Amino acid sequence: MEPGQLTPASQKAVQMIVHAINQKLMSCDGPLVVAIDGGSGAGKSTLTAALSSHIEATVIHCDDFFSATISSSEWDAYSPEQKCRRCIDWQRVRFEVLEPLLASKVALYHPYSLETRNGLAAHWVSKTPAKVLILDGIYSAHPEISDIVHLTVLINVTPQARYERHNLREGHDDADWHARWDSAEDYYFTAVRPPLSFDLVIDM
Repeated sequence: MEPGQLTPASQKAVQMIVHAINQKLMSCDGPLVVAIDGGSGAGKSTLTAALSSHIEATVIHCDDFFSATISSSEWDAYSPEQKCRRCIDWQRVRFEVLEPLLASKVALYHPYSLETRNGLAAHWVSKTPAKVLILDGIYSAHPEISDIVHLTVLINVTPQARYERHNLREGHDDADWHARWDSAEDYYFTAVRPPLSFDLVIDM
């Protein structure tokens, strides 16, 4: 969905997030780091794309930093807590992207890829400094990087609606994915980052 085709509810959500960002910017000396979090299928990327048309922002997609060295069998042996803690390589997010951008330097990194042996694409992704840095993705408000995130936003959508959207996006009933990751998402949004722990909750 293009930003101009947003539903009234999504347009209102964008306005609320823009207002929160502008409020935070008034008391932030350097770039403002914003986490747009929510379960799979919540519509985070659609709202983030719309945000970019309202504010000067650099968007970092957390999926680019999926932990590339962990096998499927290892994931299936992990507890929900281990999955939500380890699925994103937060050291890469911090050192390859956020710290350079916060220092007003260009950030370069290899994104995650299913097609290569080491799990990283051959091409580089370049991100340029901006006054707002948006982390787009589930777990983006994880405590691992809470020391450099200034504003946390939860896109709060019912599990059933998210489940249907995820499957529609993938084009099939993604049963294996749900079996592996639904429990991790449930754990994250109850034990790690419940809704009340976010600066702003957008109910959709």
